[in-house]
Parts: sequence; structure tokens; C-alpha cells
Amino acid sequence: MKYLKTFVFAFFMVLLLAGCQGADNQVQEQPEDQNQTQGTSPEEDQNTEDEDSDDGEVETANEDEQNKETQFIEAKAIELYPRSLFDQTEFDIDQDGEEEIIEMYVNADKDEEGTYMWDDGQDWLLVVKDGDKTYPLFEGWVQLGSLQFWLLEANEKPMLILLKTGTAEFHLQTFTYDKEKDGFVQESYFNPENVNFWFSSK
Repeated sequence: MKYLKTFVFAFFMVLLLAGCQGADNQVQEQPEDQNQTQGTSPEEDQNTEDEDSDDGEVETANEDEQNKETQFIEAKAIELYPRSLFDQTEFDIDQDGEEEIIEMYVNADKDEEGTYMWDDGQDWLLVVKDGDKTYPLFEGWVQLGSLQFWLLEANEKPMLILLKTGTAEFHLQTFTYDKEKDGFVQESYFNPENVNFWFSSK
């Protein structure tokens, strides 16, 4: 579903900026004559508005944190790989000065022309290989869907973004490396329930 790349990237960056900056100040200024009627000065009203704005930003940030689903992924041996290497690239995701290998596999064969023969669902595997260590960022079944991933830096921190689409599913996750724990922190930013797709743009 290559047409989703631009939308997902833009959507994620909006979420990222919103999480860093908090909610915009939505408090409307009161008219000057109303300030005088209530017996408060413009300075006092401004202080009140600033306090309300700060409270709103803290509340929004707390809601964002509560909506995140966080897991920690450690290195482990992969006993069985899916049949086909679907995609592969290199990227210094742990900032050690050397590039790691990112590989995505799918349990599907190709025909004589090199086209994948998709079934109703497939097993997928997404791993980061760093020397003799392998970190499975995703391993599991995807029903009538696929995986896509992006690599980027946000605030000088490398990050992998994973999109899983399937039957009634649209799941957006991020993965960042934790040097102290030697593993990846997985956070789910968008995973609505009861998804029903009506239209997808080209």
C-alpha cells in the first residue's frame, strides 16, 4: 500500500510535534468592558489565561502519555525465518557509528515473474541485526494486509516507524533504541478499534 506513505509520514510528524509542544492556547481573551465590569485588571486576566493554558498543556500531554502502549524488545535468536526477504536496508539506529541491518521478511512465494503470490494472510518478521544480536521488532500474522516501515531522525534521535494494516486494522508504532537497557522501546501512537475502511486515495 505504497500510497499510504505520504499520509502516514505527515500524520506521524503532526503527532510528534503535538506531543513535544502540547496543545495550542485555546483560551479566548475577554472584551475590555467585561474586564472592567468584573473588576479585574487586564494584567490579572492575562495571568489567569496563562495559568489555564499551562493546565491545558499539562492535561493534553498526560492524555497523550496515557494513550501510548509501550513495550520493550530485547535481542533473541530467531529460530525460523519466513520464506522471502521482502525488504532490506542499513541504518545507524543505535548511534554507535556503525550501521545496523534492517530486514523485513514475509512468508509468501513469488511466481516466475517475481510477483508475490499473496494469501488471505501471511506471517511477517521485521528485525534489526547488530553483529551477532537480532532484535525482532515485529513477528506475527497479518490478515489481509501488510507492513511498511520508515527510518528517520527526530530531534537528532534515530527512529523506526512501522505501519501495520490489515482486516479492520491500522496500527502505527515507533521504535527507538535504549542504550542503557540494550533494546528497543516500542510505542503505539495510533491503534483505533473497529476500523472500517471506506476509501483510500491514490
